[in-house]
Amino acid sequence: MSRPRILINFAVSLDGKISPVPGRRAGRFVMSRGKEDWRRMRVVRALADAILIGAENLRVDDPALSLDPDERDRRRAAGQPLPPRIVLTRRGEGIRPDAKIFDRTTGGPAYIVHAAVMPAATRAVLGGVAQLVELGTELVPTEALLRWMHDDLGARTVMCEGGGVLVANLFAARAVDEMYLTVVPRILGGAAAPTLAAGPGFEPDQIPDGKLVSVEQIGDELFLRYEFPPSATTAF
Repeated sequence: MSRPRILINFAVSLDGKISPVPGRRAGRFVMSRGKEDWRRMRVVRALADAILIGAENLRVDDPALSLDPDERDRRRAAGQPLPPRIVLTRRGEGIRPDAKIFDRTTGGPAYIVHAAVMPAATRAVLGGVAQLVELGTELVPTEALLRWMHDDLGARTVMCEGGGVLVANLFAARAVDEMYLTVVPRILGGAAAPTLAAGPGFEPDQIPDGKLVSVEQIGDELFLRYEFPPSATTAF
């Protein structure tokens, strides 16, 4: 199957969390307290032909998924496109038409990839701010999403910024190629706190194994880069 290269970018706590327990957040939460993680995220975004996010992360964080302002200006001056921003959802629940991702002054065009179960009223509202792409009946199949991004959107490299269910599905499809991970010296705790990969978990012989290709320390934070061969699994 034709698919784009998938890059994953996350900042995680020492206990493997990406966000506090739901209900304990007070407004916007930023994992890293330094500037380097933010800078590197922008650098990785600039490598991508498209940026992908799950609806839950969009609802919680409302990110613009934009490039650095200087990079945006450079591309516009050169007549180069800004990367499209893609939201994955089943029904479009909780996606607000005023979300930052739909602001064309900050980034490329927005696409909402959804299943056939999205209600007509939701389509009418969201169709005014983004291009709707229907894939699947009850759920959007990961393989169909990958094929659409590669064949229809023309994306050869896609950066995924969560959430955990989407990332787990990409790993299950053996579609993750690289992961950029910032390890932050904080302990969030909580069994219900979101983690990098959610979903039902992997069977022992299906666990993806990454190859560590770089490690950098800046202050008390570690910046790791892993590669994931498509067939990499480990058995116990």
